[in-house]
Amino acid sequence: MFDPRDKQLADLQTAYADFMNTLQELPADSFLAPLGDWTPRDIAAHFIGWNRITLAGCSALREGAEPFYFYDGTNDYRKVNEKFFTQFPSVSRDELMNAISSTYDVLVHYLRSISEGEWELDTGIVHYRGSPATIARCVDSLVRDYGKHRQEIVEGFLGK
Repeated sequence: MFDPRDKQLADLQTAYADFMNTLQELPADSFLAPLGDWTPRDIAAHFIGWNRITLAGCSALREGAEPFYFYDGTNDYRKVNEKFFTQFPSVSRDELMNAISSTYDVLVHYLRSISEGEWELDTGIVHYRGSPATIARCVDSLVRDYGKHRQEIVEGFLGK
């Protein structure tokens, strides 16, 4: 259903790098400016948290357990994201970008340790949308999320 592990990891690297470059290009006065319900600062805090919980979720799936954050899936993860906004309160772009980078590095190091055979393994955990919850699905969600939020920033502030 999803691309092989190495292709997904390459796609994740591209989406992450594109997002980080966009965040770096963002004019300083736009970092705290509203962009719909969030600011670019909020999006940065969001990715610090999601890099961390994607690792935790993948680890849970490998153990045949439901990721703890699934409870909030039908709520578009609003409660989970709100926690990240307060858990990572910095307004320093550099500080938040460093935190995104370090959590991303830990996540990717972990993901590289997972065999291709485990990548799409169905352990019986069902995603709230009804299909099997797999590591491949978790990574796909993060790839799409980096791309979606990057595009929001581009359209909202960079006019590209």
